[in-house]
Amino acid sequence: MTARPGAASSPPARPAGFLAGYPADLAEWERDDRPAAHGFTHPWRSRVGAGNGETFFDALVHAHLRPDATVLDVGCGHGAYSCRLASAARRVVGVDRDPGVVALARELAAERGIANAEFRTLAAEPDAELDLPEDPVDLFVCRRGPVLERWLPWALRLARPGAVALGIHPTGAAGAVPPWNSRLPEPLRIGQVFDYATVRSWVTRALDPASGDGTNPAASRAALTGCWWLDVAETFDDPEQLYRKLVSNSGVSYADVKESLTALLADQGGSVELRHCRLVWQVVFGSR
Repeated sequence: MTARPGAASSPPARPAGFLAGYPADLAEWERDDRPAAHGFTHPWRSRVGAGNGETFFDALVHAHLRPDATVLDVGCGHGAYSCRLASAARRVVGVDRDPGVVALARELAAERGIANAEFRTLAAEPDAELDLPEDPVDLFVCRRGPVLERWLPWALRLARPGAVALGIHPTGAAGAVPPWNSRLPEPLRIGQVFDYATVRSWVTRALDPASGDGTNPAASRAALTGCWWLDVAETFDDPEQLYRKLVSNSGVSYADVKESLTALLADQGGSVELRHCRLVWQVVFGSR
């Protein structure tokens, strides 16, 4: 794990009850075809090093959960994470702009008998209203969801003084361009990736006092209190799994590239590494 400025000296202890693998919802995706119908897929298999951003984020969220807390899951998707958090909170509200995944989230919660998680469709616009005036939010969770500036206005209206927002952002296809990228078949080569400064700006620009007309209310009410860049190896030792990771929408078939990927892995000692980079951040809200 590589820590950048603002990182904690060590990650919080991993909580009991969270799945050990990365990502935590993979097992569910493999058991249930319904999430895949909405685009929630992870078609490759790899090994991700310890201390990765997903497990760090889970532990950080768990450290802020309380039995009396109201949690808002921003960009909740099909609600798997909201359902997992519901056992440790009084109330969890998941919001997403896709009515289809919101409907699936409600279906999955009902199947599991989770009565304290609810799901709402909400347009991803700064002036969108969220019907929670009677129930201030203690914890905002954004797990690979929209960038902070798209929902910070909601948070400023809903946050209880002392409320915390936690987020995690992936950095692109691989986190960094590997030295063997030029040896990949052209359609599979890694193009743009995002560095630490760029991804961190997705958070800090929402809090910049000079943003907008220079009277950004977030500058006085919200403070970035933690920012962690977690960079570990994601290892591939099977050419087909590497293909599945890199193919995206290129249209190239595995048969077309099998020989070259097999040769690449052989020349690299049987396996290759991509960087598995995640930015985890924490914002705390003060009094109105």
